[in-house]
Amino acid sequence: MRRRGFTLIELLVVISIIALLMAILMPALSKARDQGRTITCRANLKQYGIALRMYLDENRQYFPDAHRWLQSDSHAWVRKGQTPTGVFWRYVKDLDVHMCPKFAQWAKDSTYADTAVSYVMNSYVGKGGNIWSNWLGADVKGVARETEVYNPARVLVFTEENTWTIEGYSIAPFNDTHFTVGHRVRQIDNYATFHNAPGDRDRGGANLVFVDGHVELLRRVEDLDEGFRLAWPKKEIPY
Repeated sequence: MRRRGFTLIELLVVISIIALLMAILMPALSKARDQGRTITCRANLKQYGIALRMYLDENRQYFPDAHRWLQSDSHAWVRKGQTPTGVFWRYVKDLDVHMCPKFAQWAKDSTYADTAVSYVMNSYVGKGGNIWSNWLGADVKGVARETEVYNPARVLVFTEENTWTIEGYSIAPFNDTHFTVGHRVRQIDNYATFHNAPGDRDRGGANLVFVDGHVELLRRVEDLDEGFRLAWPKKEIPY
């Protein structure tokens, strides 16, 4: 008896079915991969939360300097191949923990492709309470110690930024290790929007580590004042 092989039509039907299945599965696989990167970033920042607690307990509740927490001689980001020298480094001595794979995906074709750290520190805490700029007013200061924070559960210490700006939202991308969020009066930095973005990288969210050590995924804040209040450590708003 002669063996019967596939006809051309049958082969084309099989190929069409495989192509259809691939078209159905690929979005789901892409979404799962994206969620996996977000989960990795949250896990990284949970380690940041633990490290922050250790640092505060060993340093009389003083925050590290927001400009030099990872680099002792500069507030620029740590580049690939460099070893961090800042005070926070010894609490998280694994460079993989300092890089969010989702950030790395966006950074690879940008100015920041060589960065080894993707997280930034709130500039309104640490540095003896001195803010990097007087845009809030010449006599306005942040806080130096955990005990000075009005609501530790709602004030962030570490977060993420985009590698690009968004009109009406931010005027500065990730370009250093400190985070100075603006408000409706003055835009400066703002939170990342690339996590769980619904088909638009400008519409997602960012992971935040709060003073009490817990981590949250923050959806993009449309109210710029709300975003500022998450970073401002005092009860009184300076504007």
